Amino acid sequence: MAELYPLIPVVAGLVLLWTVTRETRLELRLVRHGVRAKGRIIGYHETSTASRMIVQFRTEDGQEIHAEHESSGWTASRAGEIVTVSYDPEVPELARIVSGPWLSRYVRVMFGGLGALLVLIGLLLGYLEWS
Repeated sequence: MAELYPLIPVVAGLVLLWTVTRETRLELRLVRHGVRAKGRIIGYHETSTASRMIVQFRTEDGQEIHAEHESSGWTASRAGEIVTVSYDPEVPELARIVSGPWLSRYVRVMFGGLGALLVLIGLLLGYLEWS
């Protein structure tokens, strides 16, 4: 069983890469095909495992929506800030913030790079252990 330890960083890296890919695909789909609207950060919904910004906006047909957007420790938004959201008219509650004064893509790049690095480290450890 001890000879399987190289799989730990490989699995952790693959989970990170899968998460980054899923989030990127969702955001790109909304950016390309979604409807844009101006919104306002009205607060946060925090649990023991996640922190989400709550953004309020109106759809094209006038419906008021409160959507939750994943947050990280590097997003320095404040209640009241104006942002741009993109949403699918069929499910506007899944809107994503696509433009804000604090929004950065570097966090996603950093986690993607970390995932790739973990996979490479695991493969190197596997090569050293199993060859």
